[in-house]
Amino acid sequence: MNKYKSGLRRIRNFGLSRRNFNKGLLGTAAVAGLATAGLSSTALAATDITFLGWEGYDAGLFVDSYLADNDINLNTTYIGNNDEIVSKLVSGGVGTIDIVTPYMGYIPMMVAADILQPIDESKVPNLSKIHPFFVNDPNIIVDGVRYGVPFTWGCAPMMYNTKVVSSTPESWADLFKPEYKGKVGMMDDPLGNIMLAAVIATDAEVATSLTKKQLDDAIKYLISLKSIIRLNTPSWGDLADALARGDVVITFSGWETLKKFCVDKGADHIDYVYPKEGTFAWLDTYSIAKDAPNPDIDHKLCDMIVDVPAQLFIGDEFIQGITNSDAIAQLGISKDFYPYDDLSGLASKATFFAFPPIEEGSGKTTFSDWLEAYETFKAA
Repeated sequence: MNKYKSGLRRIRNFGLSRRNFNKGLLGTAAVAGLATAGLSSTALAATDITFLGWEGYDAGLFVDSYLADNDINLNTTYIGNNDEIVSKLVSGGVGTIDIVTPYMGYIPMMVAADILQPIDESKVPNLSKIHPFFVNDPNIIVDGVRYGVPFTWGCAPMMYNTKVVSSTPESWADLFKPEYKGKVGMMDDPLGNIMLAAVIATDAEVATSLTKKQLDDAIKYLISLKSIIRLNTPSWGDLADALARGDVVITFSGWETLKKFCVDKGADHIDYVYPKEGTFAWLDTYSIAKDAPNPDIDHKLCDMIVDVPAQLFIGDEFIQGITNSDAIAQLGISKDFYPYDDLSGLASKATFFAFPPIEEGSGKTTFSDWLEAYETFKAA
């Protein structure tokens, strides 16, 4: 289903992607009207809004007829990774691009590069409805100023086959139980796999801020997985297939929505757990580019994407994690696929980590170092 078969997909690599929504749904999203009270008069004239983000992340803007009612044309450019947002903004996009959708870990460095503008919280009233676990993540609030509106999320749990795994696993160490040798699956995701390995196998306080030794320890852990894994799949869709077939019965890393993928394949016996060592989480945002041409409309769109209609669409149609507490209470099919009943408790199990350093000089390994080290794991 996903056109993007290679490269880093934001924080993670996706074949059947949490970010690449079903394109067929995009043309059918418009349904009802949305009141436009309080909107700047600029929206009443023909207006082009330039949107730069993941395919499908604009779909929630079409659940109501606001864009059509106000003669707004959404000019979309879809990305293959977050680097494209940064590169387009620093190479002339500032002043021409309105909305971008970065992973929260990118926001601090984008602020440092002076390519985002602050969010005027008074123009995004639905921020008050976002669950506390998401709304004030320190990655999206830099020096006390908000630069992102969080609208979708997920974590990296352990997936397991309840027909084979008799009791709920408690630790990532359970992967190495003799009965699972040759039945472990993982997905080929450099950033996510190193982050999770750092959580499990190093003494790093922050899984994306690693010394050379800590990075080496993380890679050694990943290499140790090679003695037990059956598949290191190129996509989450492939991993879901392996789980559904029974080729894989337990996984290193995962994604809550894999449970739904497996149900759709007739395998309702796949569940997930957050092991005691913890894991990482991701949080994606609507952000406004610096000197955006249409800041009033941009704020309106930031508010729309976290309003109940858009959130329900994202949650139930795409089985994505959502952030609006009122929408969460109204979820249908997707409510059972995410731990909405204990989001506060999830904070002790999954952590939102910033992106690894891009440039040298911090005393920590850079993302380039990570990619080079990951090739050592792949070649081992």
